[in-house]
Amino acid sequence: MVNKSKCDIIVIDDEEDVRESLKQLFSLEGFKVYAMANAKEALEFISTKFQGVIISDIRMPEMDGLTFLKEVKKLNKLLPVILITGHGDIKLAVKSLKLGATDFLEKPFNPNDLVDQVKVLSSQRQTVIESYKGLESSSLKEMTDYFEKNRICYSLEKHKGSILSVMKELKLPRRTLNEKMAKYKINRQLFIS
Repeated sequence: MVNKSKCDIIVIDDEEDVRESLKQLFSLEGFKVYAMANAKEALEFISTKFQGVIISDIRMPEMDGLTFLKEVKKLNKLLPVILITGHGDIKLAVKSLKLGATDFLEKPFNPNDLVDQVKVLSSQRQTVIESYKGLESSSLKEMTDYFEKNRICYSLEKHKGSILSVMKELKLPRRTLNEKMAKYKINRQLFIS
C-alpha cells in the first residue's frame, strides 16, 4: 500500500539488480517507485510537476549521473537528487555536491541509511510543497530561503536542538549552520526539550 503522505521516488540505475532491489526496498516502505534503466528515460518522465526524490547512479551509458543532475536542476533547483556510485572518490563527491546533489553514496551502502535519508527528504519535500502553495509568485531566492529555513527547523526539532546532530544530518560545518540560523533568526533554545 502506497502512503499518500510520502513523495514518489525515481530510481535510475543501469544495473537491473540494483534498480529492482531499490524499487522493492522503497515499495516496502510505502513509497511509489518508478525504476528506470537510464537517465534519458528518466528526464522524459520528469517534468516541472514531479515533486519527489530522485536516486541516480553516476556511471551509466548514454548520459551519466552528473549530466543528468545538471538537467534536473534546470527543471527544478529544489528537487532532491541522491547520487550513488560503485566508483566514487572525494573529487567526484565534491563535484556532485557542488552541482546540487543532495547526497552522494558509494556502493555498497547501508540500505537503512538510504531509507532514512529518503524519509527525511520526503518529509521536507511535503513541507515545501504545502508551503509553496502560497509562494507561487515568490522568487526562486525566496523559495530557496524558505526551504532552507524549514529544513534547519525540521532538523532542530527532530534532534531536540542538538547542533551536532543537525550538523551531521544536514552535512554542514558548525560555522555555516550558525550563519544560516542567524540569517533566518532561528533560536535553537526553542527546540530544546
